[in-house]
Amino acid sequence: MPFLTLEDPNAKIRGSRDPLGVQPVWSAFGRHVVTNLTTVSTSVRGFTTLLLGRYFTADLVDRGMATREDALNIFLRMEQVCAYAQYVGQGVDDDIRGIERVKRFVDEQNGRVVIQTDRRGRILSDQKTYGLWGLYSVSARRSGLIPEGSLGVSPEAREFVERCYVSRLNGATRPLQQLLTKGGVLDTRGGDPLFAAVAKMLSRKLLPDEIEFYARFLRDGLEVENVEPERQARFRELLETVADLAVPTGRAEVLQLSRRARARDRGLATRLERIAHLEAFLASSDALFQHLLTQDGQEPDRVADEVGSRWGRRVPNLDRGAFHELRDEIRSVVGPAMARCMEQCYAALHDGDYREALLALLDWNQVVMSDRGASPWLRCGEHGRLDVRYRGNDQLLPNKNELNELWGNSYFIDSLKSVTKQLEQ
Repeated sequence: MPFLTLEDPNAKIRGSRDPLGVQPVWSAFGRHVVTNLTTVSTSVRGFTTLLLGRYFTADLVDRGMATREDALNIFLRMEQVCAYAQYVGQGVDDDIRGIERVKRFVDEQNGRVVIQTDRRGRILSDQKTYGLWGLYSVSARRSGLIPEGSLGVSPEAREFVERCYVSRLNGATRPLQQLLTKGGVLDTRGGDPLFAAVAKMLSRKLLPDEIEFYARFLRDGLEVENVEPERQARFRELLETVADLAVPTGRAEVLQLSRRARARDRGLATRLERIAHLEAFLASSDALFQHLLTQDGQEPDRVADEVGSRWGRRVPNLDRGAFHELRDEIRSVVGPAMARCMEQCYAALHDGDYREALLALLDWNQVVMSDRGASPWLRCGEHGRLDVRYRGNDQLLPNKNELNELWGNSYFIDSLKSVTKQLEQ
């Protein structure tokens, strides 16, 4: 008699992001031009909140008003206070992690919002992971703003926080300490000195001292260890001259930046050229892989013919000599097995051998998923047809003209653009 068994854990499709494992690759190349920011650490006021949370946590522990075990909860409460201060006090609704719950809680609680780390107060389902603690700490630490561990800020940041923020709290310091220590209710309707003080402290318009401080640590990365001094500052100056800071980075812009950099900084020009070469490959590989996820049951030859009809005799902007220049660094990041699959795929796309490129992508995905202890997303199944086990969204394969400018990864350049633009006010 047939019976059901539990699913084999090794057969599960896990790791629903980055099926080709390219994030470490483009991140490594991006670090050559943007040394400290991440794709999610784009808000200057997000860093302000992080510093305030870390500062007050350490201060409360030092005063004996809390223990080290309380550090996370204190930080999360500070993040909540700052979120409401920005939304209600400053009218910000697009630069706050957890903005949807912030809006809902303000409406549901008539402006008297709960500051607490349980479900009544959390502004994200997992505020630790998806809030500023989880998403900004790495960048802040790399920038020289916070030390290792869960407490405190760097000496320079401490002096800055006390001078620019704590001094402006006036008589609201004690009520804030009590709210952070025990939680409670924050009245955002007006008239509460604590709320008013924090809202004023988080003004949309940055003070000159703030601009100077964040320019040094965030925008220019002047305190990042073990990197070439002024590297990021030179790149930022080039961005301000050439690029539109409000527009996402693309191929044409990176090539223009590289050309303009050649006269002043050949090393920077080379780094940008390498990024352009790499992204031409990564973007086309991802486009083809996403298309394969919609081709369950199809014969590889038929799929390859379809790709050839849209992409032409070969993928544009690929150069085998350029890839050889990238190969050693790629191998050092992802290891020889994945690097070998990438090289095979690159050669096939360069030559217009789309069937071989398809098969290389299958091997590439298998290597990545095997390292994650999971099954590949697709493979050649019975009768040599594609067996897709993680179906993608139906989307039209880009044509050759679109492929020529295709760009999918940020290399942290958009984050630097965002921070730079915020400091221009």
